[in-house]
Amino acid sequence: MVGFGVMSTLVPALFVATIVLVVFFAVRAFREGMRRSEAVAAVVSAHGLGYVAEAPDRVKKFESAPFGLGKSRRARDLVWGALVGRTFETFSYTYVTETHDADGKTTSTTHRFQVTWIDLPAAVPTMRLTSDNALLRLLATMGARDLEVESHAFNQQWKVWCADERMGHAILTPRMIERFLEPDVAGRGFVFEGAALMTYASGFSDLSDIESVVGILDEIVALIPPFVFARGPDATT
Repeated sequence: MVGFGVMSTLVPALFVATIVLVVFFAVRAFREGMRRSEAVAAVVSAHGLGYVAEAPDRVKKFESAPFGLGKSRRARDLVWGALVGRTFETFSYTYVTETHDADGKTTSTTHRFQVTWIDLPAAVPTMRLTSDNALLRLLATMGARDLEVESHAFNQQWKVWCADERMGHAILTPRMIERFLEPDVAGRGFVFEGAALMTYASGFSDLSDIESVVGILDEIVALIPPFVFARGPDATT
């Protein structure tokens, strides 16, 4: 009877504690969302940028990961315009994956990214650079081959896949390799796809760093040898 009394008191207490935690995290997420929305609006206003809340067409903007994964894909808070002399777009991107345990219970996980891209002078073969271990495993299962360069530090920090390895080596000049070893690109993924250079990072940005991100993309494009664009994405000689 004593055990029953303890349980009859403990169970309601645990239930209440669970409700309190759910409310706490919901309120915190709401406040963070409001703070981010206000920060994004301030950046848009300060720089005269364009903005739309939902951009369904952008979920198919790229074929490379993190695009094309999971389900319930959404692109929101699309911002575009020009910064540091370069036109760009940025938006928050999400997709959902599900896992199932031995009891058949389904757990859903929402993956969040901030995607930013700029135009290239011409299309180039697809090339992906990432340091994300989960994404590395995914690309490996898709048959992607790792492209290595002479820099051990670069090979340790970055994994590279390119549709045309010769073009990949042409893009990864010594100066380009040095640029990718600088701390401001750590933790990001970069994708050359078609006539665009895209970067993504986990989580949503309040765009306080957007000038820096666009500047990084602009610097990378400036380091690509001009003949790469003259050859085009389908060149074989």
